[in-house]
Amino acid sequence: MSFREKSAWITVISVFGCFGAYFGAIALGYINGRGADSLRLLTICAVALVLVQGALHLVAVRTSGSADRAHRDEREEKIIARSHTVGFYTLMVLVLLLGVPGHLGHSTPAMLNFVLLDVVLATLVVALTQIVLFRRGG
Repeated sequence: MSFREKSAWITVISVFGCFGAYFGAIALGYINGRGADSLRLLTICAVALVLVQGALHLVAVRTSGSADRAHRDEREEKIIARSHTVGFYTLMVLVLLLGVPGHLGHSTPAMLNFVLLDVVLATLVVALTQIVLFRRGG
């Protein structure tokens, strides 16, 4: 597995784990999605994301050869460009769909959580697309 594929897996695992905990707590009713409890949990999840990604990337760097960390070749550039294109279109569709909860009368904190969810989903789509394309060979 190349370093860049490992990096995509790290993104999927860490983003899903950290923000899965945040949105899971909201969905299960442990927090209401607004106020100090929500902000505290969001801050903890964001810090945890940075620490987990940093630690896992250090492990990935240590277990990868220097050739894996070299400059991107043409195939890797195309994979990254294609994955970001898919992620961009996903984000645009999700942003347009924000009109649905907006018209249903959700509060401002709820709408901000929907925006955050859209960004998290688009990030996961980019990383998963990279994994699929690296596995397929471009």
